[in-house]
Amino acid sequence: MTSFLPKLEKHWFIDDTPQLWQGVVDNPSQYATWKEVEYCLNNPQFFDMQFINKYTNTYVEYPIHERCWSKPSADVKDLMDIFSDGHSLVINNFEWVGKDKLKICEEVETFFPEIRASLHIYCGLDASRSFKIHEDYANNFILQVEGETHWKVYNNRASNMVGQVSYDIVEDDLDCAIDTILRPGDLLFIPARCYHYAQPKEKRLSVSIPMQHMLPHLKKVDRTYYEIP
Repeated sequence: MTSFLPKLEKHWFIDDTPQLWQGVVDNPSQYATWKEVEYCLNNPQFFDMQFINKYTNTYVEYPIHERCWSKPSADVKDLMDIFSDGHSLVINNFEWVGKDKLKICEEVETFFPEIRASLHIYCGLDASRSFKIHEDYANNFILQVEGETHWKVYNNRASNMVGQVSYDIVEDDLDCAIDTILRPGDLLFIPARCYHYAQPKEKRLSVSIPMQHMLPHLKKVDRTYYEIP
């Protein structure tokens, strides 16, 4: 896999603003496919999955069942029904779907030694919803793999002096930095605690690469694939 990181023209030591690179990622399907999403849905015991209600922008609750030999998990049909109904799917630990995805995280952490990275999936079968205007503690790359998504990223950030808030942020109070339609191969950088908003308009598949600044108590994940001796 050829990393997109060396292609990004940005002076990271003096520039931490939101940025858009159009068509910078060749063959975005190497980062995620619908077959891999299908695999995750069929194996809920291995993945952390959430759904965003297409009407209310809130999480969809679904039953979790006790299992004889493994941790509690959902029934696959329940998950498939929710997804088929048009609610957005979030897969938070997608890197564990295969060695090639773990390699992506390794490449990002090599390029930025002070962070810890993961892969998350955001996808929907039609004009599904995403979160309201919000900010995240992690820095984020957003890669469009399939479909188109309207994105707004704002210059405003929440201060690190305060925690995250649950009340609605008023868009009129914000200064928009990027207002764009993200297409396959396009990449966004959203700095930590920078307000942003995605508005999916059709079937779409995108990858989020959250990058949390390394804290002293966070042990680096060993992503080496060990073979049995």
